[in-house]
Amino acid sequence: MAITSIFEILIYPGLHSRPGKEFVNICMEYESSVKIKMNDNEFDGKSFLSLIKNKPSQSEIIHLIIDGKDEHELMEKLINLKTMSHRSKEDFSSENEELLQVFRLVENE
Repeated sequence: MAITSIFEILIYPGLHSRPGKEFVNICMEYESSVKIKMNDNEFDGKSFLSLIKNKPSQSEIIHLIIDGKDEHELMEKLINLKTMSHRSKEDFSSENEELLQVFRLVENE
């Protein structure tokens, strides 16, 4: 049975470039399927191309739907995901990167 959690994206500019690739690479380590629901779109969380096309941005609310035998382990890994990134556009402009939490858990469904 699939599990779903709702997250807010904390990093700037969002799940783009390197943070997006890290997200996909982590998801690929697990057998479970990963779907991201954002606005009215649902797309494959294991596809970097889908991620870039849909542009999950900072402060965006996304639903992660994970289904498979290792779904709980993967969800736990994503809840605690940290990456080198930026807090804001100003940090991005000044190239000020730091290790940041990627998501804030809004709700478990």
